[in-house]
Amino acid sequence: MEALPVELLRLIYSYCDPPSTKVLREVNSTLANVGYEYLLSPSFTCLSYRNDIDRLHNIALHHQLRGSIETVVINLSDLDDYDARHAAYGRHFLQLPEDRSDVLSAAFVEFEKIKLGRKSLAQFHTRRDDLREALSSLPNLKHVEVTFTQCPLDNQILREVYEVPGCRRMNRSAAYQNLEAIIFALHSVRLSSFSIDRFPLEIFKIPDQRRHWFLHAQSFASLSRLNLTIDPSGLQGPAAAVKAVNGLGYLLQLPKNLQQLKLAFHPYNSWDSKFVLNFREMLNGFRYNQLTDLALEGISCEEEDLRDFLVLHAATLTRLRLGGRGLAKPFSASTGGVHLHEGTFKSPVHRAAGQDVKAGTDTSGRHIRMRAPGFSSHESYNFYPLTDESWEPLPRPGWVRASRKTISCQPFEEYILVGGVYPGTLLAQQDD
Repeated sequence: MEALPVELLRLIYSYCDPPSTKVLREVNSTLANVGYEYLLSPSFTCLSYRNDIDRLHNIALHHQLRGSIETVVINLSDLDDYDARHAAYGRHFLQLPEDRSDVLSAAFVEFEKIKLGRKSLAQFHTRRDDLREALSSLPNLKHVEVTFTQCPLDNQILREVYEVPGCRRMNRSAAYQNLEAIIFALHSVRLSSFSIDRFPLEIFKIPDQRRHWFLHAQSFASLSRLNLTIDPSGLQGPAAAVKAVNGLGYLLQLPKNLQQLKLAFHPYNSWDSKFVLNFREMLNGFRYNQLTDLALEGISCEEEDLRDFLVLHAATLTRLRLGGRGLAKPFSASTGGVHLHEGTFKSPVHRAAGQDVKAGTDTSGRHIRMRAPGFSSHESYNFYPLTDESWEPLPRPGWVRASRKTISCQPFEEYILVGGVYPGTLLAQQDD
């Protein structure tokens, strides 16, 4: 095998699992050198209770390993111990007491290890210089994800608990500092995609934090995909909201070549409420010239404002998702709908699709999807999704109930694609 071309050796490695890769590298020096790039997964997960910054730093300074990392996931999620234990008990209430006790005890022993690990390490934000050196030394790093909501352990009980929004805990002061450290570390990195799940919006009303983000968010300029799930529950009063949204608008205008944008609002202080948003004021007419995919969730806006924003991007927009699961519990109806506090949905979807309203025909040939609940004073629909976040077909979810009047969004998709009678009119007549 030592005499085989490097290309064939790499092909062999591409079919090996991690244990096989390690064994194959021990055969001879040639296989050992070729196998370096297959030792590591292209995705590196950094957990706050492990010394992962040092591990990432060592990889980044290793000339044969650093090229392997393409994605860095930074998991800063935490649980409220009291709520988590009660939620876990409720999910397993029907089990035999002795079985339930064994299962839950084993799960929370793992959780205690997380807490001990956090106490033994320096806080995440104090390592920002090491993190910056590590991230800037990864030549193939293109994707960074930050989450405060995903379970950090491969444990079924804890994964179930993390699905309940009320069990998630965020120390907002620590979150500011950790996010500040992350954006500082990304200052010189050219990313293709960036996402934050549970970004505290009030960070943009704090002068020092605001200046810090504006100074170091230059990596946003190269983005083609941006996914922001925002928590506005820390805002106090309309003035703070206006200033924070203004800062968010500045950030959103940095990636001028953005192709995929998801903007979701998850208010943890009121799970089913919607965040009032005005695209005109936030973006001041700014346009993404290459935007193809747009997802909006958990917002309340005006028909005219939403319509103008969609029409502005109609030349390139190919897929549109309105709404989402929001902060719904696993078996509850969705809460992340789009609410129009003025107008109806008929005009925005017509104009976004580029249709000739009178002829009722699709003149654009574009495929636009609507998902999850949308509400207004005139129309109210509780859709269930047909596709997942990657636009792949999705079976009917378990939370769909006839009593919730959940319906397929297929009639609206057909209306956008081929025209005809607006389905909202027919649905309204059925409810009368």
